[in-house]
Amino acid sequence: MRRLYRYRCCVCSTAQTSNAGASACTCAPSARLEVECPKNGDGREVRSLFEGDSMWRYAPLFPADSRFSSPLKVGGTLLYDLGSHGGIQLFLKDESRNPSGSLKDRASELVLAVARENGLEHVVTASTGNAAASLACLAAAQKMRATIFVPASAPRAKLLQVMAFGADIVEVDGDYDLAFSRAADFAKGTGAFCRNTGSNPFTREGKKTVAFEIAEQFGWRAPDWIIVPVGDGNIVSGVAKGFAELRALGLIPRTAGIVAVQARSSNAISVGMRRARLDGDRVPQIVMVTPETRADSIAVGESKDFNAAVRALLANDGICVELEDDEILRATRDIASRHGVFLEPSAAATYSALQRLLSQGVMHGSEKVVLIGTGGGLKDPSACFEEQRS
Repeated sequence: MRRLYRYRCCVCSTAQTSNAGASACTCAPSARLEVECPKNGDGREVRSLFEGDSMWRYAPLFPADSRFSSPLKVGGTLLYDLGSHGGIQLFLKDESRNPSGSLKDRASELVLAVARENGLEHVVTASTGNAAASLACLAAAQKMRATIFVPASAPRAKLLQVMAFGADIVEVDGDYDLAFSRAADFAKGTGAFCRNTGSNPFTREGKKTVAFEIAEQFGWRAPDWIIVPVGDGNIVSGVAKGFAELRALGLIPRTAGIVAVQARSSNAISVGMRRARLDGDRVPQIVMVTPETRADSIAVGESKDFNAAVRALLANDGICVELEDDEILRATRDIASRHGVFLEPSAAATYSALQRLLSQGVMHGSEKVVLIGTGGGLKDPSACFEEQRS
């Protein structure tokens, strides 16, 4: 039996028609939708239904049935206690333990389940690498066809994953934003289910599960801070949605403060936050930038989940940190050599942001801080060597 759900606009909050292909509201340019799942009973009743050790443990809070899950284990990743660090208690959520090596598997797993539940067999997405590898991996496990649009500059290691999983690759002579529009056009022309981040509201539904797991790993409490690498903004909006849903159910007493980490040249959401603060916490028009960063996973000119991400930060004591590439690349080596965890540049950026916030006195005392390690270092190993040569 199909799960019942409805959509609501992230900008005007208007309820929308329920169908798996919905992606935007007409109230404003790029006004993305959010899925609202009817929830029966109080938090204790819902929690009693949680079972298993993957992200499907939280199926009662999903807009898809677990019968349509893949045979691979997505989610249920480790939370490392990295000990005292500059006075705070530091933890790392290691998302490299997912099947394709990144947090993006949570989104792909949920999107593919929705597609299968609606009788769809062909999926498409645009990606600089991680979402491409993720969708290709899980589509192979689901025996579904995947078409991936990627910028020609995407890291070869990530494209090797896509090729190994047997997806159709379409290289675009341009940036991620051009690949995004090409994938959307392809979906319209072929009827394929489009996974594009932000555009497909079910990506957020998958990513919210990382917040569910962190809360449960903390004994049903949110940490004081969670630090997230940000490109499109979809992980930020997903994390915020996850904590908000748990709080609404009475499963946690409060949400976490969220830190959004961006490369200096790919700082659209950071700029949006500054403008929102100046304008009385009202989300501004979408900001466009020209990204030039080695951290490909957060290199985005137009953040596709801009409105939802800025709103999530405003609602959760949000802080934005902008980093230069040398800081990001150095952090890749630093967190590996100090803690034994090898992360790709965009994920390691959270560690560099932490150092800055500690030096500024933003985090202190016995606060619990979680870094989300969104992807493993073997996704882009040349970056570490690049930093050593510089």
